[in-house]
Amino acid sequence: MTLYSVLVAKIPLQTIDCTGIAEVTVREMKKMYPITESTSAQPWHLMDDDARILHAPDESAFGQLNIFEWNNPPYDLEFYNEKPFVYGIEGNWGPQFLEDLLIYLKEHIIPEQSAELIRFWAEDYDRKLKSRRIIINDIELHHLESLKNEEYIRIVFV
Repeated sequence: MTLYSVLVAKIPLQTIDCTGIAEVTVREMKKMYPITESTSAQPWHLMDDDARILHAPDESAFGQLNIFEWNNPPYDLEFYNEKPFVYGIEGNWGPQFLEDLLIYLKEHIIPEQSAELIRFWAEDYDRKLKSRRIIINDIELHHLESLKNEEYIRIVFV
């Protein structure tokens, strides 16, 4: 089973990617990481220079906030949501993730969007969601810190 964190809304939301993961050409990678006496050749050094690959600055990138439009969300979401706009939330819910999420919510969510954050486990549809309301202008870091351990919850931003 997977624990999903999802933003849903009645009108479109802004996406954000704090990971630093980007698609680059092998040519660009070779400039960033040339073969030297102290660095050996990597498999991508043998690839065509115009081939495109994903580059992460370091492994911490995989834990950073990424809010993306989810065109094919898990089917379980239909048990909890009827809103047309769905956004996946990825990241490790660590300190930097929470800071970035707080900034995102304060800068990009307005009550008219009817945005909600839903957290649920896939394949466990008989569970009811607890519901809370948070006034978006009053949201603080401690609200988000308390959510990182919550499951089966709906946060309505008003």
